[in-house]
Order: sequence, then C-alpha cells, then structure tokens
Amino acid sequence: MIISAYIMPLRLPKPGLRNIDGHLLYLEHAGPHMATLQIVNNVLSSEMTSAGQLVETVDLELFGKSLFIEHIIMITLYDEYIYHETLVHPTLLSLENPEKVLIIGGGDGGALREVLKHPVGEVTLVELDKSVIETVKKHIPEVPGGSFEDPRLKLIIGDGRKYVESCEEKYDAVILDLTDPYGQAVRLYTKEFYSMVRKLIRDGGLMVTHSEGIHVNRVTFQRIYRAIRETFKRHAVAKAYVPSFNDEWSFSFGSDYLVPPELDREKLERRFNERLKGKTRFYLPEIHYALFSLPAYLKAALEEEVPPSTDDNPAEIYEES
Repeated sequence: MIISAYIMPLRLPKPGLRNIDGHLLYLEHAGPHMATLQIVNNVLSSEMTSAGQLVETVDLELFGKSLFIEHIIMITLYDEYIYHETLVHPTLLSLENPEKVLIIGGGDGGALREVLKHPVGEVTLVELDKSVIETVKKHIPEVPGGSFEDPRLKLIIGDGRKYVESCEEKYDAVILDLTDPYGQAVRLYTKEFYSMVRKLIRDGGLMVTHSEGIHVNRVTFQRIYRAIRETFKRHAVAKAYVPSFNDEWSFSFGSDYLVPPELDREKLERRFNERLKGKTRFYLPEIHYALFSLPAYLKAALEEEVPPSTDDNPAEIYEES
C-alpha cells in the first residue's frame, strides 16, 4: 500500500521510518510538494556509513526489498529492472563493439549486471561508498547477482568526480548511475563535469545519466538536460515509468556522434538478438524508439530557457522555478 500526500512545502514532515497507530511506515519526500507513506514489513538494515550516508534496506509491503540512501528510494526488487535496463541497453546497443565501459556510482550492482550481459571486455565501476555494495550483496543479492565477482569488473572505491578529473583512459560508454542531486552529488550533474566526461569518451561513444522525474522534479530535469545539451553535439531524452519513483523517470544521453533514437532499426534488432535475446524483462527493440517519443508538452519544456546546471549554480533535487 502506498499513500501520496500533497502538503505545503514548509510543512513536509521529516522523512524516514515512523510508527503511526501501530503501523511501521516509511515516509519519503517525493518532490517539493509531495510525500509518500509506505507500509514496511521489516527493516533489514540501517547504517550510517563511513562515507557519511544513511543507508537502509527495508521490506516494503508493495515493492518488496528496497534500498534507501538518505531517506530517498534508490531501488526496489519490484521495478529496478525498468530503470537499469533503460539506462544501459539503449546506450550499449547504439555501439557497434563496446569494449570498455565506465560506471560512476551504481553501487547496487543493477547497472553492472545489465552491462555484463553485453560482450564487453572491461567495466570500471567507481562507487563512493563500499558499504552500499556490501549492504546490497547481503540484503538484496538478487539485484547484483554475481556481477561483482565477474572478472571483467575493475572496482574502484572513491569519488567519481575525482576519478574523472584525473582519468587518462578512454571508454566507449560512460554510464552515470548516481544518487539524486543533493549534497556532494550535485557536482556530478553539472556542465563542467559533463565536459570532463566528454574527454573520456572514444570516437563514436556516448554518455548517459538518469536526470530525475519529469513531472515532480521538472526544473531539476530541465537544468540537467540543458547542461548536457550545451556540452555535446548530439543529445536525447528517454523516459520510462518507474512505479517506486512515483514518476516517469528521465534518462539523458549525450554524444558527439550518435544517440540511441538515431540508431538504424535493422542494426538495433540484430544487435539485440545477438547480445540480449531472452535476457531482458523490460527492454525490447519494439519499445526502443517509444522510449524516446516525447509528447508536445515535454518537447516544449526542453526548449524553455532555463539555466544549465553548473558548478557555481548546480541543479538540485526538488528545485522549483
């Protein structure tokens, strides 16, 4: 069961676990004017990690085992595959022969799991908080599966921005599987950061990042996309409804060569059948182009004059116009 409550912003109660009339509930801020209450069957873990993050795993009545970081839902067993497959497969299927992939974030292992379904040679995953990996492997192992034990993985525990700043390697694809833009994470959603990422991408490659909900966090989404648009020659937005996120979720792509909606249909179907046939729960060639089909109001929103997310003026979650 999930209850949505529309409340004046200044009156939003504090997020987190709470007992109401004998029922254990989890209250999450889903936007600047919206909070959700979900029934909790069991609390699996709760830890303030050495990276300074509150990491919790809980069993929700509706969505099953779920990961929260700083009181914001990251993944649930119910629908994580929608998010991860949309993030990864349009990206890698746009590439003829992806050999090296960089994932920034992705400590739950879901994006890594999907990348490893492709015949890649090496995946570098840079995660700030080792405790996230350990927590998910212990309490929600269905998400990573055995991906963290795959010999193609090069795991680095550290700051993603610092890694990108000092990196001298080149990648076919860079996948930004990040926490939402708050705190230090805002540095991973700026025009300056995307410019650094661009330098790591091989000819023909591309970058993808999730870019927030398109309704509840419209301004945040617009500003992130604007930053990408001002950095790359080619850009595109996909959207997919993720029930546990209470919104249609956006995925923004940047490339100097080709973005997923420009991929030839014959190539798409051939690559899918060779690499992924029978291995997906959500993504199919039939829905590839539909993911990038935007309604008129959303196309108009992307053309609105909004300031790009920058280091000096970063986009933040729950931002309002």
